[in-house]
Parts: sequence; structure tokens; C-alpha cells
Amino acid sequence: AGGSLQPLGRLQRVQCVVPYADAGKVCSAKADCSGQCLATSDVAPGTAARGVCQRDVSQNFGCRQRIDGGVAMGTICVD
Repeated sequence: AGGSLQPLGRLQRVQCVVPYADAGKVCSAKADCSGQCLATSDVAPGTAARGVCQRDVSQNFGCRQRIDGGVAMGTICVD
């Protein structure tokens, strides 16, 4: 409920995209979120950081930097 069908990624495969209930919540680890805990700006990997819970699965594509255990991970880009 509340989702939409969207073409995602390089293959533009249609997926049901449902917003996570905790989207935008401040986090410091994946365990704090339904999805990933993502940095809101570039942070040096290994640096202490906080982020926000991911909006939905569409944020699995493109470039993003995860936060886990209160530490910034390296940036990853996915098509």
C-alpha cells in the first residue's frame, strides 16, 4: 500500500517502490532503519558519522554512502 511501480536501474526493470516508514529518521547504523542508513553528504570513510534512513529501494541505485556502527563506509555506485 502506498507504493508505485517504477523502472529502476540500468535495465529499467519495473519494481514496486514502497516508502519505508522510517525514511529520513536520523541513524548511525543499518540496524536503526528498515533500509540502509545513508550519509547526507560526502564523509571521509572511517570517520564517525550519522545519516538518515533511506527513503525507498530506488535509493539502491546511483551513488550512495552507507553509515554503519556510527562510521562512514566508502561510497558505492550501482547502475
